[in-house]
Amino acid sequence: MRTLLNGIRLLLVVLPGVWVTLTPALSFARPVYAQKEGKACQYCHISASPGLITVDPATNARKIEPFTRNARGIYYAEHNHSFEGYVERKVMGLAAPPVFHFGWRETLSDSPRRIAVADVTGDGKSRLITLNEKANDTATSVLTVKRWDGKAFVTEFTADTPGPADRLEVGKFAGADRPAVILTSRSLWFWSGKTYNSVLSDQPVPAFGITRMRNGLERVLVANLPTDIKAYSVDVKAQGGTWLKDGIDAPNTNQVAWEDLHGTTDFFDKMGMPSVLSQGGLIGIWDVRKFGKMFLYHPHLNQDFDVKNDAAGKNKPEFVLKSQSWCIEFVDPSDTGQAGGKPNAPIGLYYTPPLAGAVLDIATESAKGDGAPGLLILTSGAADGKGRTLYFFPLD
Repeated sequence: MRTLLNGIRLLLVVLPGVWVTLTPALSFARPVYAQKEGKACQYCHISASPGLITVDPATNARKIEPFTRNARGIYYAEHNHSFEGYVERKVMGLAAPPVFHFGWRETLSDSPRRIAVADVTGDGKSRLITLNEKANDTATSVLTVKRWDGKAFVTEFTADTPGPADRLEVGKFAGADRPAVILTSRSLWFWSGKTYNSVLSDQPVPAFGITRMRNGLERVLVANLPTDIKAYSVDVKAQGGTWLKDGIDAPNTNQVAWEDLHGTTDFFDKMGMPSVLSQGGLIGIWDVRKFGKMFLYHPHLNQDFDVKNDAAGKNKPEFVLKSQSWCIEFVDPSDTGQAGGKPNAPIGLYYTPPLAGAVLDIATESAKGDGAPGLLILTSGAADGKGRTLYFFPLD
């Protein structure tokens, strides 16, 4: 896999075109030891919900999810129900899927569409950066920088910025020795030492994602065409024109620790992505535990169907959608999906619990300033129906 895109294309070669899922909404049992350790059940078992009765929507067959332990669970049982001395890489190996547990959930009431977490002032403290939709104005968005004060997110900075709220990339694109800079579709924002200054681009910049190399360097990915993606650093002293500089081809995946792509379904379709990857508008590849093993993650739609007889009498079953929800799925992008000599979609290795609404964006660090690695997920729904939800699932 020369680049992230080539790696995904390699994955696509073996796919039959479209992945169809009839997965029921996921449920997660929490046996006593999972509660005691604060871990997801999948941390110690091959099933995410051991003991749960599940139903195959295609056959109505019922089964009990197995209690079978994985290598972690065996270690735990054999060491007097303790993880003392446990070494993940030694016990589970490089290819074991990452597992996360629920950490916290916050409701955001200011219509964020994109999120990022980074040190944007150089004080060593990560902040939550959001790009918010502006009521009755699709040509303008609202940039905010927030910090967690121990009880709530406090806004430190906010400003209108030209362009819709669909493009936000934050990283050390101006150099490893500078704070992270903020890019929207038309503006570059950077910390001056006292406040955030901005430089306006003459034309919208089709920023498409971020690549973070293993050596710590970060570049913004720009997609002029679905098949032409370059990686750039930026110049904070640029005036007018564009602040992009030093464009290179997308880095080799052996150099990448984390990378994500944002796009519309249509754009991903033009890249040749199957619908299961394109439908969420976000694809990432991540060396989650810094073991040198990459995992692919993306929003995944869970759909629960009833199967009914065809009303037209043609003896063809009708699938009636009962409910649906979004989660995040992890797969191994090097899995060719071969079974019996025939191509098959790779099996999902890990799923988060169902989330409120559609997935809007993902970051890979806690937004509460503690630097904890994990999945920070922004969704379109909230429990009170009046906001959007920010979830954090720490890495186990």
